[in-house]
Amino acid sequence: MTVSRGELFKAIDNIYGRKGMSEKDSEDLCDFILSFFGYEDYIIDNVLSAAERDVFYNLEEYGIVTTHREEINIVHGKAWRINQWYLDKAKINKLAKEEKEEDSEKNIYDSIFKNM
Repeated sequence: MTVSRGELFKAIDNIYGRKGMSEKDSEDLCDFILSFFGYEDYIIDNVLSAAERDVFYNLEEYGIVTTHREEINIVHGKAWRINQWYLDKAKINKLAKEEKEEDSEKNIYDSIFKNM
């Protein structure tokens, strides 16, 4: 399963749009994420700055990305930890298919004014 830019944008917009993020900002966040992954479904954590890592932790809260840690023993029994970020393609696909809920108060007032 692959994730298209459109699916990722829709998933991000469904999550962050409900919290007030504009479509333009959702689109920018989508492009930001894709700029790291390219044609892969994972990246190594070392390529991220502290601010970028904070964004990825926030994305993890919503299930867009997940982390995986691997430990490799190197010379003299020392462990080398490799942290990776993965796109959760199934979750992104599910979020993209959800209909964006409109604010119920807004819909109530729209219907009232239409009837006047």
